[in-house]
Amino acid sequence: MRFAVVIPFYQRDSGILSRALTSVFQQELPAGASLQVFIVDDSSPTPAAAEVELLPEVQRARVTLMRQPNGGPGAARNTGLDAVAEGGFDYVAFLDSDDFWAKDHLAEALALLERGYDFYFCDHLRTEDDITYFNRTERLRILRELRSEGVTVIDADLPILAFDRRILTSAYVETYLSQTSTIVVRQGFVQDLRFDTRLRNAGEDHMFWISLVMAGARTVVSWKCNVFCGQGVNIYFDAFDWTSTKVVDRIGYMLMFFQMVGRSFDLAPEDRATLGGMIRRYRRAYSYLFLRALLQRKKPSFALMWKLAAGDPALLPAMPWRFLSVLPNREAESKTW
Repeated sequence: MRFAVVIPFYQRDSGILSRALTSVFQQELPAGASLQVFIVDDSSPTPAAAEVELLPEVQRARVTLMRQPNGGPGAARNTGLDAVAEGGFDYVAFLDSDDFWAKDHLAEALALLERGYDFYFCDHLRTEDDITYFNRTERLRILRELRSEGVTVIDADLPILAFDRRILTSAYVETYLSQTSTIVVRQGFVQDLRFDTRLRNAGEDHMFWISLVMAGARTVVSWKCNVFCGQGVNIYFDAFDWTSTKVVDRIGYMLMFFQMVGRSFDLAPEDRATLGGMIRRYRRAYSYLFLRALLQRKKPSFALMWKLAAGDPALLPAMPWRFLSVLPNREAESKTW
């Protein structure tokens, strides 16, 4: 059984990649299983090669290092997937360079995938938090207790549950369920599927996971926390500074993501209704934040604005009205962005 581990790399501080790689090479794999690591240096200010060279020779032999012009995390993962496609691997695991795994992460994923599932993810904890993502996310708390048609109970205590496409599609349209470093997927499902690089700052991984589910990937979810997320460079989380124009771009890319979901997939009527609500929310958010930035004499991305307007011609004419409608309740509304 062969694992490929894909790590996109763009960091300013040294030592971050070394921690991630330590967790990879400490994986307690079953007999006969092996792994190869594919690191894609996305023109990082701190080059990945410096930390790879510190590895023992036996570990360096299991690392394929590539470097490319900066294209963002989706483009870097795509380069890794292109390399993996030629290698005859059974499973692909994703790991962001500032994250790390528990020692049994891959073994536990493998045990479930070998039962006939294609797509696995588990809970995770950000190192600055005191509660895991699954425990603080309402939709995942609901899924944990769900016992209906379309749910298979594998372990009732943890729990470990498998969900059909209908349930997962509804959940993914509403909520970001699976952090990238928790994902292990059967390689055949990503032989040709790639991250959409148009969603550079947000949504590219969310789109990828929905695509997997819609393609028929049988999905199993563990509520065990086997992944820990650090505090390196993160395009998405770096864009939560409300004083920065980066937050305008993040919201713009989220709007683009939801619009792309609507154009790309045949959704059930109730899911399309949910999606419509998300699009309306992010139209309001983007309009408010874009015009606020201009009033503060800051310069948000006009290139992104024109891309959004091209697919949503009513966006620009309605911006002033949406700005004024958000203004009185901006603090309450911003909590949903």
